[in-house]
Order: sequence, then structure tokens, then C-alpha cells
Amino acid sequence: MSSELVAEPDLRIFHQPAGPRASVASAESRPTSRRRIVYINGKFYIGVLNGVHRTADRLVRELDILAATDEFAHLDLRLMLPRRPNWAPPLNDIRKVAQRFGHHQAWEQLVLPLRAANGVLVNLANLAPLAHRRKLSMIHDAQFLISPESFPPRFQLGYKLLTPLIAATSHRVLTVSEYARDSLAAFKVSSHHKTVVIYNGADHILDVKPDAGVLDRLGLGCRPYALLFGAAAIYKNVQVVFAAFQQDLPAVQLVVLGATRASLEAAGLEPPVDAIFAGPVDDRALRALYESALCLLFPSRTEGFGLPPVEAMLCGCPVVAAPAGAIPEVCRDAVLYADIFSPEDWVEQIMSLKALPDLRQAKRLAGYHRAAKFTWRAAATRLLAQVEGMG
Repeated sequence: MSSELVAEPDLRIFHQPAGPRASVASAESRPTSRRRIVYINGKFYIGVLNGVHRTADRLVRELDILAATDEFAHLDLRLMLPRRPNWAPPLNDIRKVAQRFGHHQAWEQLVLPLRAANGVLVNLANLAPLAHRRKLSMIHDAQFLISPESFPPRFQLGYKLLTPLIAATSHRVLTVSEYARDSLAAFKVSSHHKTVVIYNGADHILDVKPDAGVLDRLGLGCRPYALLFGAAAIYKNVQVVFAAFQQDLPAVQLVVLGATRASLEAAGLEPPVDAIFAGPVDDRALRALYESALCLLFPSRTEGFGLPPVEAMLCGCPVVAAPAGAIPEVCRDAVLYADIFSPEDWVEQIMSLKALPDLRQAKRLAGYHRAAKFTWRAAATRLLAQVEGMG
């Protein structure tokens, strides 16, 4: 092994904060008569923060930065936002347009097409109005068809009916990986030629300072720990990790993020008795946990993109993942892979990272360099290229 992999680098030095914004007129002061209007469906800002909504929000934030540059000064971006309390961020160059009933599906299907009739409509959270034809619609994946048992029947039915219609009435369908693109085509949601891949970014995790205090609050530090995002959905496959820790991993602590022990047990899962449940954590705490963890465990049977492994790699945290969904496409050989159904394989890969410092260091460096390719700026630029291509 090359000696350059032995030294423990500070991976944070590779991340440089975004430079100063271009000096152009603000959205309020620019003339709008000759600017092309682009509407953004902001209904998702009244929903809980999940993976789909995080992606949509990060794209909006980056679009706001790009809108301030001379390259895109000819675009008049407007966020159609529910008037009721929401978690939309402050924006400088995207106009917020309050919508009285913007939180209702009826508004999305009946009112939004009229309000956005004179422009392109961008929909980033799986749903879109059928009546608006000059639109781009992001459909993140086909999980509701690949693993239908993981979703409530009403959700399944709604998505099965709506997503093909949304795709058929969109100028282009956007998705987050080639795997997701292939899945949408296989299930006849959207054809290959109509679907464009825009990979997620992960660099938001480096925009915050790590909250080192989270390690003390959770009582970590006595032994190495592995992170797992807890979820009851069947396709998340957390039971294989639970089984691994119930077999032979006494030297490694399992830390479960997100879900509570009670919610997982109510779903018929059996977390290890000594697992630490951290609950929901913000990005500052998450970054600190990534940076000090032995590894992140990601056993999903299918993923449209897989944001946590990319976040973890960007923070210098090695990843053990199931070779499923978009994970091999996104992570390539920068992670260790463990069999979807074999607890013994998970034990072996976790212990290899603990016992072989050179292997862990190699995966840290490979992971960082792979993850650094996925930025929100690149994603937003590709999105605007699709807007420009609509004429």
C-alpha cells in the first residue's frame, strides 16, 4: 500500500466555502419585461424534512445563487410558496410569491397551472400539476413500485396513478441516478429518452461546523461506533445490521439515527439491547458523528441515490453498504460492500475496518474523492440547462 495513505489527513481542507456572489442587481430591482419567467412549485415547504424535500430545498438554494450571476440574469425565478407557516429559507434573487391555498393538493392541480401559465414550471418533489405542459418534474425513484410493501396502500395507489400522468405531461422528467432512470423506464413511468439524470449534491454537510458536544451527550468515546439510519420500511433492510450486532460485534457500539427504539419494535424489528438511539439530529451533530465514527452502515435493498453514504464519505467516514439500487453507481469502489441478507458478511466488513487501519484510511480517502464529485452547484446548473433547453 502506498505510504501516502498512512498519514491521517484533515479532509476538511478540501472544502472551500462558496465565493462571493456576483455583483448584479437584486431580483426586486431588475426589469422583468424581457426576462424569462420560471416558476418553482414550493408546496413541499409545508411538509416534513425528508430526503425528497431536502433535495428540493438544496436545489432552490443553489438556484438562488445562480440567479444572481450574469449568466442567468435573463431568468426571473419565482417560488410559489404556501402563505401558511413554512420552512422556506431566506432568498435573495428568487421572488417568493405567497399562495393563499398553496398547501392543498387542489391548489397544486387546479390553481398553480393558471398562476404559472406564462412561464416554465419546475417541480422538485415527485408531484406536479397535470394541466401545466411546460414543466419539468423530478421523480426521485420508483421505490413505491420496487418495494410496494414498504408504503401505505393509499400512498402506493396515489403514486401509481399520478406519476405516469405527471411524466407524460412533462417536457422532461428529472431523476437522481441512472438506476432510478432505468427503474422509471422498466415500470413504464417515464421512458429513457424523456428522463434526465441530475445527481444530488452532498456538500451541504460541510457548510456547517460540527457539534462535537453530541459525542458527550450520547456517551460515545469509550469504544468505536458505527452509525445506522433507523427506518421501519422493509427496503431499508435494517434488520440485517441488527442481526449482525446480536451475533458477534461486542467491540463496536451501534448508534441508530432518526427512528426511536419503540417505533422500530412496533414494526416487528429487534434492535440490539445496547444500541444507542440518537433520535433526529441536525447537520451539525450529524457531521460530528460522521467524522468520529468507525463507519456508516447502509443496508438498503434499493435506493434512488443514497445521500447518507455520500455525506459520510465527504466527512471522512468509511461506508459499508449493500450492493443494491444506485449505491454501486454512486459510490463505486470507495465503500465496502456486504451481502444484503448475510449478517455474517456485515460483521466481517465492520471488523475489517476496525482491525486494518490501512484499509480504513484507503476507504476514507477514496470516499472523499468520490463524494466530492457530487455538488449542489453542479445539480442546479444542470437543472437550469434543462430549463434553457425548453426554448
